[in-house]
Amino acid sequence: MPDMTETGEKTSTARTILTILGVTLLLLLVTLAGAYWRLGQRFRKAGDELVSEVHVLASLRRVRPAHTDAPTPGTFAQALGPLMPELLRLHKAEPRLEESITTACRDVREGKQPLAKLPRECRDAFDRGRPLMQRALLASRTEEPGLPEGLPALSDPSHPNQKSGMVALQHVVKLAALEVRFQLQDGQADAALETCLDGLGLARDLGHGSGLIGAMVSASGYKILFPACTDALQRASPLGLKKATVALRRLREGLSPLSSAMREEHVFGPLYAFGRLLDQDQLAALPADGRAIAAQGSLDVGVEIPFFAPVLMRHAMVEFMRLQGQMVPLVDLPLSARAARLGAVGREAVSSRNPLVGLGMPAFDTFAARADRQRAQVDLLLALALVEAYRAERGEWPSTLPPLYPERAVLLPTALKLQPEGTDALRVVPEEADLRELEVVLGSEELDSQALSVTATP
Repeated sequence: MPDMTETGEKTSTARTILTILGVTLLLLLVTLAGAYWRLGQRFRKAGDELVSEVHVLASLRRVRPAHTDAPTPGTFAQALGPLMPELLRLHKAEPRLEESITTACRDVREGKQPLAKLPRECRDAFDRGRPLMQRALLASRTEEPGLPEGLPALSDPSHPNQKSGMVALQHVVKLAALEVRFQLQDGQADAALETCLDGLGLARDLGHGSGLIGAMVSASGYKILFPACTDALQRASPLGLKKATVALRRLREGLSPLSSAMREEHVFGPLYAFGRLLDQDQLAALPADGRAIAAQGSLDVGVEIPFFAPVLMRHAMVEFMRLQGQMVPLVDLPLSARAARLGAVGREAVSSRNPLVGLGMPAFDTFAARADRQRAQVDLLLALALVEAYRAERGEWPSTLPPLYPERAVLLPTALKLQPEGTDALRVVPEEADLRELEVVLGSEELDSQALSVTATP
């Protein structure tokens, strides 16, 4: 017969093991339930903050100085809004051009080739769009900014302006650069400079309230216009230079900080990617455009999401908002102060155990670099106007650069220096190595064919 004592010991041991396993499993379940509850609380709080920020941004009144002395009453939205259907139709009707033709058109806009080299397709597009382009440029002269319906970042994704409005307006900026070239060819230097300033004003206003996409379209507009504007400034009259100095200072002051676009992105990104997960009362509290973003958005991660995706997505939204919130103020810092800090936040996102966190975090240092260049382009144009005005008045180049912004400080003014080039030429160069590709070289009449050398790479 089996030893009863031995059997009892085995039974007792088995019960002990089962008890330990049961208690461990119970503790694990309690821990998981607690973690899930805490995540739910954090997600609820993040959702409430998201809804609140949507309302704040929707009601935010944006301000900037007008770049003209006699601005048009009202907002940019009121002036440009009625033109948007025409602008969309114009852009939609434009034929798709071959890359070689697109490159040839860009070379003419940038002054690398004369107008005689402009392809017929681009000349036809210019003739078709010129009257509407001129009307759109006038919209930049309003007293206040404000985007037409459908263009702000927090707009219904299905609105026609949201789908292709920015691209249509970028087409207007390209036409404006060609307009400057034709006016210069016709000897209308001051008119060309006025076109340039209105084009810069239009691109400036595209960056107010439109998130990162609008901020980058705005920066792209300055890149497109920069070469033509430098030519216009070099040929302008003393009176034209004086007016341009005032206008450029106002344009620079009126550029929307990148942190504003980041703040809008801080709301749009989570709402678009995770909005479907918000509680019903949170969705109901959103304005109509916000609900449309949440309903139509989705998180496209490019990989198969496991069955516990809702948990990952809730955690990803909380982390995304936390990390991106840390980045918002950093993008307005100088490169030397922001690079390491942006990099640290980006590495934290990429190293997250939740793979969705890193996927939702773009390279914001790249966007900040483009904003740096946009500001530097205005500073260089202003420096060019001041230097040319000095030479027109005194017959010689200045030995030092006059103050760019003596009355009011601007965000991150570009440090520039003057470098004499022989007896007849002067080079204006950014001191920052990362902006060294932007420079202007001014020369005498005999050097006109090489008087200006500009490279701008975002």
